[in-house]
Amino acid sequence: MTRALRSLLFIPGDSDKKLSKVAGCGADAVILDLEDAVAPANKLAARDKVADFLRGFDRGAEGAPELWVRINPLDSGLAESDLAAIVPARPDGIVQPKPDGPEDVAKVSSLLDHMELAHGLKPGSIGIIPVATETAIAPFRLGDYATAGLTRLRGITWGAEDLAAALGATGNRGADGEWLFTYRLVRSLTLMAAHAAGVPAIETLHADFKDEAGLLASSRQARAEGFSGRLA
Repeated sequence: MTRALRSLLFIPGDSDKKLSKVAGCGADAVILDLEDAVAPANKLAARDKVADFLRGFDRGAEGAPELWVRINPLDSGLAESDLAAIVPARPDGIVQPKPDGPEDVAKVSSLLDHMELAHGLKPGSIGIIPVATETAIAPFRLGDYATAGLTRLRGITWGAEDLAAALGATGNRGADGEWLFTYRLVRSLTLMAAHAAGVPAIETLHADFKDEAGLLASSRQARAEGFSGRLA
């Protein structure tokens, strides 16, 4: 039975302090980050650290979260090496940043096919969640996930920061703190795309991690709209 992913907590892959707190974090899944949370100079070391962490973590402990890894984008030149390092350590899934569309997710899935076979892992055991709105073309492709036949797809989520950068925008929220129209649009399209594809829609990060009241209110609103999980 596939575990429900209601809370997915990012942890920088190069932070020993934060990695040490994973076991008691209370999240359904932890995303060990090799991308945005890791400085370029630390990426190779973070890759090795994450692989070692995956191997050493007690996954059978009560309340242990699933362990996912956000790799670097396909066009970074790092993604395949990220996968080669971490797949032997059996992550539960891959969070894929900046896909232009389902064909980019299919490329990662194909790499996983070969790597699972090479390392004696159950075929299809490693899931994928794409951050499906981070390039200018990506929002136009959201509807295609429903017919792409991506058997590894465990959910679809969205992101505003990298999309804003791709558009040359200077911000993504208005003076009232609410998402500007462009980001409300892609959020809604992500919600519909996930349901059309038959997978969970996963809400993006809350802007202010110290604002617990705002997090609670916006999470309740997201759940009411049809999101079933959230990045944190």
